[in-house]
Amino acid sequence: MHKKEQVKLYNVLFPLWMLLLFPQVWFIVLPGNFLIDSLVLIVSMYVLKIASKKQWYVKHIFKIFLFGLLSDVIGSAYMLFLVVVFEVGRMGDELYLTLPALLISAVMIFVFNYFVTFKKADRPLRIKFALIFAIATAPYTFLVPSSWLYSGQ
Repeated sequence: MHKKEQVKLYNVLFPLWMLLLFPQVWFIVLPGNFLIDSLVLIVSMYVLKIASKKQWYVKHIFKIFLFGLLSDVIGSAYMLFLVVVFEVGRMGDELYLTLPALLISAVMIFVFNYFVTFKKADRPLRIKFALIFAIATAPYTFLVPSSWLYSGQ
């Protein structure tokens, strides 16, 4: 009798499964992401010489934050799909899984911010803000091998 190899969830990407298994971690991840998005927005407003910084911040920060989370979930879902459905490897340990997921998330961050968050800004400014957020806030934690978190399991 041939036994099918089991997919173990402890090998699945840290952010998604850590959040599902330990909901209290949301209290660290959500404020952390919001803080990073806020810092990137504030710095980029100064660099791009936005006149009404407070109004710009209030108008855009929640969309940036929510679309960033959604983009991370989309990238995680890509990896989860490949691992669970096709059993191609361990999420977080193979660059052929994590790098495309990182790129998918970054592209989604760009798309959401360009077409939704900053849609009323002029085109050059939309491109600059969307690119800044896609590069600066992409989920680089995808590249942390899950084996580092689960010490040899």
